Amino acid sequence: MVNIVAPGTLGTGEIDVKALATDLDVVKTVQPGRLYLSKNPGTPVAMVFRSGSYTIAGAESWQEVLNIVEWLSQVLDSVGVDIDRETISVSIMVKYLVATAELGSSVNLAAAVALGLGRTEYEPDQFPGLIYRPPGADSVVLLFASGRVVVTGSPNLDAVEQTFAAFQDELTDFLTFD
Repeated sequence: MVNIVAPGTLGTGEIDVKALATDLDVVKTVQPGRLYLSKNPGTPVAMVFRSGSYTIAGAESWQEVLNIVEWLSQVLDSVGVDIDRETISVSIMVKYLVATAELGSSVNLAAAVALGLGRTEYEPDQFPGLIYRPPGADSVVLLFASGRVVVTGSPNLDAVEQTFAAFQDELTDFLTFD
């Protein structure tokens, strides 16, 4: 697991994120309509949106998501934002996961197009990996020549594991590894 993306709502209604940013003494970046907050550079990010919703990204576990939500609540409380802690805790959910795996061998990506032209994209001048959309899955699989695999878009770890196992089975039907 390398990333969990989890949205929720603050229960505040609209927020003036630009004004909020001036009050906060944390690592922050202001973008139109949203504010990115983090404890330290390189840690998970809490994105606060003008609509009063938020998204946590970059956490590697559910506990880390919950810790960032608690930290975000404390930060907003400290500057007087009228948040609803019950709404915050009830609304948080996993939107999708990003996980990585290794096939254990390098792969000829040009041959991987045999997985099906309607389900694969491979444009090495644009992106160094093959993009594969498995049938019947919400996930997307990125395959790199090194044998590294990234599964993204899965709602839970079971779905990630099922997607990877099915992809690995289908891949071995078409390819011989370098």
